[in-house]
Amino acid sequence: MLSWEKWDALVAAETEIARLRVDVNQLPMRAEVIERAVKCTAPWERSTALTFLQDFPEEVPRLLELLVDLCLSSRWAPSAREALWSARYDIDAQVLGDVVLRYLADGDVEDYRLLADTLTYIEAWPALGELIAQAGRSDDAEVREIGEELARSYRGLLP
Repeated sequence: MLSWEKWDALVAAETEIARLRVDVNQLPMRAEVIERAVKCTAPWERSTALTFLQDFPEEVPRLLELLVDLCLSSRWAPSAREALWSARYDIDAQVLGDVVLRYLADGDVEDYRLLADTLTYIEAWPALGELIAQAGRSDDAEVREIGEELARSYRGLLP
């Protein structure tokens, strides 16, 4: 296959994928299909669902718990963040803050870092403020230190 033929085949495949995404977005059971795919442990299925949510973010607020959970995985955090970013204006700040605080109730230093990275990426300043406050109440000195560092770094953006 010549270089241009490969390119044309790639363009055709991308075009078909775009058409199928539109078709899936119009399914009556779209929400259930996407939720099942996000929960699936098969990498291609989950990856496809997270990419779909970036293009069609309507389901993101409903899947907030699952997406925040995926943000705690170094493997899935980038894709989950992108899905959250795509719906950042539709996510209730209070709900997001509550979800994050639940995940951090037993969180370690790495959990705080990963979720702080997510919240700064999606510019969720109220939720980041709650994370910082919770870090300040932690018994773990490293967690408190992260909270102090975040408070200094994002002082002008926090509510």
